[in-house]
Amino acid sequence: MEPLPPELAWSVLSPEPGEAPDLPRWMNAARAHFRAELSLVALGDAATPWAVGVSPAREVGRVTTVRLRTMPVAEAPTVVAAALRGCAAIGGAGMDALVARARRVWQVDARVDVGGDGAAPLVLAAVLANVMLGPVVPPEEVVVFGVRGARERLERAGWR
Repeated sequence: MEPLPPELAWSVLSPEPGEAPDLPRWMNAARAHFRAELSLVALGDAATPWAVGVSPAREVGRVTTVRLRTMPVAEAPTVVAAALRGCAAIGGAGMDALVARARRVWQVDARVDVGGDGAAPLVLAAVLANVMLGPVVPPEEVVVFGVRGARERLERAGWR
């Protein structure tokens, strides 16, 4: 599977080698830490093997479909390069060690369908960072951050 260009995805660099979504684990973290509900969505799209429905816990009927892909870190050199640029921009701050330990890249497509919640991809990336203990490389910034940085961005985006 080809990685998305870093500017089109929230990328999480995971030290875990697993290549399939652990949806029950992700759902628990979404509820407990981000006031969100997750569900698996069938797309029938070979280019995007998984899609996850993301909704605010208080508005479970307002689902935004978020596309997700994953690949071994060796197959995503542009994402790793973006992560290293982000680490350099923040002076390392321990994130460089997390990037070095990464075994897998999970990419959450930043683009949402018309009418979808633009914060939903960040919610899913925050859940992945929380569960996998991996750094997040955002699509439009030269920075890398963890769960706290994701929470701050969600707050600014008005995620409820």
